[in-house]
Amino acid sequence: MNIRTAHILLLVLGIFTQLTATAQKALEILVQDQQSRMVPGLRVSVQNSDYYTTDKQGKFTLELERPFRMPVRAELEDERWEVIKAEYYEDANRAVVHVQRLIMADEITTVQVSDTLGQPLEDLQLVIDGTTVRTDSKGSIRLNSPASAFASIRLPANYLLHDRRVNTANHQLVLSLYETGVVASTVDLHKADPLVKAYEEDFERITVQIENDRILYELKNDEIRKEILKIQDKLLNEDDITEPQREELRGYLSGLEKTLDENAKAIKRTEERTREALGKLKNLLVEKDSINRVALGHIQRIETEKAAAEAVFRKKLVVFAGLTIALLSVLGVVYFFAFKYRKQKEWLKEVNKRLKIAQADLTSSLRELGNKKAQIEDHNQQLELFVYKASHDIKGPLRSIMGLTQIGLADVKDTTAVEYFQHIYKSTRRLDNLLMDLLKLTKVKQAEVENQQLDLPSMMQEIIQSFSNIRHFELIKIDLNIQEGLQLVSDEKLLYSVLQNFTENGIKYCDPYKAQPFLKIDITQDEESTCFTFTDNGLGIPAEQLPKIFDMFYKVDPSSDGTGLGLHIVKLTIEKLGGKLRVRSKVREGSTFILTFPR
Repeated sequence: MNIRTAHILLLVLGIFTQLTATAQKALEILVQDQQSRMVPGLRVSVQNSDYYTTDKQGKFTLELERPFRMPVRAELEDERWEVIKAEYYEDANRAVVHVQRLIMADEITTVQVSDTLGQPLEDLQLVIDGTTVRTDSKGSIRLNSPASAFASIRLPANYLLHDRRVNTANHQLVLSLYETGVVASTVDLHKADPLVKAYEEDFERITVQIENDRILYELKNDEIRKEILKIQDKLLNEDDITEPQREELRGYLSGLEKTLDENAKAIKRTEERTREALGKLKNLLVEKDSINRVALGHIQRIETEKAAAEAVFRKKLVVFAGLTIALLSVLGVVYFFAFKYRKQKEWLKEVNKRLKIAQADLTSSLRELGNKKAQIEDHNQQLELFVYKASHDIKGPLRSIMGLTQIGLADVKDTTAVEYFQHIYKSTRRLDNLLMDLLKLTKVKQAEVENQQLDLPSMMQEIIQSFSNIRHFELIKIDLNIQEGLQLVSDEKLLYSVLQNFTENGIKYCDPYKAQPFLKIDITQDEESTCFTFTDNGLGIPAEQLPKIFDMFYKVDPSSDGTGLGLHIVKLTIEKLGGKLRVRSKVREGSTFILTFPR
């Protein structure tokens, strides 16, 4: 073999090796659950790569920068899923990741529906988070997929919520309902005397007011429970909190949970006593109305008999004896019913006395309910203070971890150690963002509004210019239109944060594949209000998610890096400024956010 032939063989071998390495760069990743079904929309990292989202077939393609190593290592970004195993098929150039769906502590799989006596309500239709379901013969509903314990529930028109609690041991939501519109007596209250109608209207109004207050307190308690669950989850996942701090936090959370339980029981007892008092009052009124109408019927009958007797007397004047007997009979009947009338008058006095006692009980119940409301508001303030202090205290050690991680990334040369440091830095940065949003949320709730005259043109120009270095800024066309002569008095810091958030979202969530992405900002003013309109042709929001985008910790894309608090903080800020917020959106067409503030 001469030198030329050896060179040709080496060249062919190099080309073959390069082709083989190139073919191995693209690896197909397939994600399946326990039933071998494809899992779309799941964020997966393989061999410490970036997180990729699976398509509708549960697949994505991974571009390898170096030869594939065994065993296969896979991680999921969504904490509701976990990896069972991962396999690599070299011949097919494919890796299969097997996962399973976990049921989180604040999720439910079944719903039990019963009345206030504990009897199951069968064949009852409910709507849970937009999905229509129906109870079986035992009053149970088995959900197709886990749902949040705080999911929105729409009841039938003739039912109201009496109690709602979660059994975390078996992930069950227990609902206690009572039926409205049931008349306990055959008496027509609408035809009763004006006093009865006036009492009935007052009692119905008080009943509705008490029920609305109770529902409001339950919603506030649910928010407190939800925040407690979030804090508990953070305690379980945080390793840098000392054991004394954990014990102190657990004791504080235990006290809050006990207080919430006592509040719920007190509200329930107050509601039962109030409903019992209203029932007694209504029955007394019905009884009074029945007595009045019976007496009226008797009097009318007497008058009819008297008229008949007088007619006979005029026609048969000669029959004096018969007329005398008839008159005596009439007088006897009148005397009898007069006696009955006096008895009924005494009975009405007794009824009025019992009404006054019932009204006193009702007043006491309302006073006790007001005291419980004040206690709940005080606990809410304590919880907000706790969240603020805890977030502020955790922030310092967290920044130290991030700083040490950056030093490690700069100094460590081992590839595996670098990957670990990168994961640590990514997780601590995500937690730091969450703490920052929690601090913002607490500051917004505690902030005092300081109104002053604002220069909107300068403010909007400054806001737009602050995003000149973020992604998509060069692609998007921003059109700012401010009505000439517009004047606005408001809190500069709070309004600045609101306008900055909507401007950033319009740029961040634009559609870069459209011919001309745009963000149009219109600011107009009339005699009553000032209106801010943010219109874009970006990605848009699905219709079923629009009612929930301002909820705490809700994210349109569960796999995103956000905390789910941004729009919730914006909504609270707008409400603190006295404004209102509306939104319209269509997927792949864009969104419009309308902010209205009174002048």
